[in-house]
Amino acid sequence: MKIKGKLQNASNITTNNADTSYSAFENRFRKVMYDPSKRSVPLELNDEQLKALYKGITPVIETSIFAEMEHVMTAIRTSFDVVIDKECENTHLKSYMSNEKNFKRFITHVIINYQSLQEQRINILMVHNRAYQKLEDSLFGETFVRENGFQKAYKLHNELIHAFHNCYHDLLFEGTIIDTDEIVEEKVIEPIVQRYDVRIHEMLEGGENR
Repeated sequence: MKIKGKLQNASNITTNNADTSYSAFENRFRKVMYDPSKRSVPLELNDEQLKALYKGITPVIETSIFAEMEHVMTAIRTSFDVVIDKECENTHLKSYMSNEKNFKRFITHVIINYQSLQEQRINILMVHNRAYQKLEDSLFGETFVRENGFQKAYKLHNELIHAFHNCYHDLLFEGTIIDTDEIVEEKVIEPIVQRYDVRIHEMLEGGENR
């Protein structure tokens, strides 16, 4: 009976700790993501969705939700901003988030985002990447600018940068953790550079409309 009582007490403590952790998460979430005074577009989740988000993120937290709370909130905030900018171009936000498949994609992005290097790392690494440097030299080189104009080169360069960031988020939605500089270069920068290198060569050879 004593052993059974101790086990029951341990179970109660675990349950209470879990309840306390979730309550802290819920309160912080409401303050950070739900307050219209702090966000132009609040993230409105029902209780079931919020619990699903919490259950998705907690297994990858190595310390505790209390220690990692702001890191978790940053991941949620930035992932939601991506959904607004990238996923909801032709779909109403509330309709998107109420779709089970879409909401699972959002949770995946949050979880992988939390474990990955920040998106801004792309901008730092690309300028030191040799393939990118070579492509930039070709894009703004005398031959390309003479035949296509500086405005075209500038537009393509902006598209290239945008493509890096789109690729990064596509990988997060797919569940690919990007947690090293090597992965950023291998999975994000170099494949996009190769694609644009082909485009530039086609334009120089007259194979793509200018």
